[in-house]
Amino acid sequence: MSIMQTVLQTAHFRVIAHVCRHPRVDCGYVQGDEPARFIFTRRGSFAVHVGNRTCFARPGAAVLVRGGVEYRISHPDRESCDCCTDVWIDDATLDALGLAAAPACREFPHDLRFQQAHVELLLGLRKDADDPHAEDVLLDALGCLLDGARSGRPRSTGAARRLASVQEAIIGHAGENLGIERLAALAGCSAFHLCRLFRSATGQSLRQFRLQQRLGTALGRLADGEDDLAALACDLGFSSHSHMSAAFRQQLGRSPRELREALGQSDLRRLQARLRALGSGRAAVARGLRA
Repeated sequence: MSIMQTVLQTAHFRVIAHVCRHPRVDCGYVQGDEPARFIFTRRGSFAVHVGNRTCFARPGAAVLVRGGVEYRISHPDRESCDCCTDVWIDDATLDALGLAAAPACREFPHDLRFQQAHVELLLGLRKDADDPHAEDVLLDALGCLLDGARSGRPRSTGAARRLASVQEAIIGHAGENLGIERLAALAGCSAFHLCRLFRSATGQSLRQFRLQQRLGTALGRLADGEDDLAALACDLGFSSHSHMSAAFRQQLGRSPRELREALGQSDLRRLQARLRALGSGRAAVARGLRA
């Protein structure tokens, strides 16, 4: 089942909130007749396949798909509820952001604080899409994403395939603690080599990557008003509610309860002030070119 809601429509952007649940309908192959889009995941994860390349839209990474590109969607966890924010963007704005020569499909890694900003952006647009600053806030968010993106070292086809198989296994079983030996067997290499390859490609250890998936999905569920925090912690693989709370405090400085309350009061103007404080050069250039 797929539910779509357009939360912003302007001359340069269209922002669509998607909810995709099992059994999945109209989710798979996409014809190459749509504009460029950034895909941000609020909870759950899915893979975007373009030719031989696979990118994962997940907590911790947005995916850019160029306009006119045919691609296929798959879900590592077939039973999951995957929610994403689909940002369609016109060619002029894409060029102004410095992405004219971007590949057909690319991941843009980000941290949990940007994950929170993305969730706040969607909640703010749902509250007041008519805010005259809505498009500028979206530009600021995209600028922060691009400025903070880590460019990984080039990988061979074999290394990319190994990495994708491990990421898919962790994403599809985020609530489980898959052992290093099992992951190494999936990658077809030693545990030592896998750890080196994974950190070199992602900048994270396997443990950090798994924690990012759990906390990112938890953040999306808190934004939806999840009230049973103990059940949420258990569902996502934390040993206890206090374990999840400690992880959130370490990453974002707030408990899950405090985050849920803050997300419920999301405001585009306050979010814009935070994003502007980071000083995104790309967003400023894009605004200037379109002024």
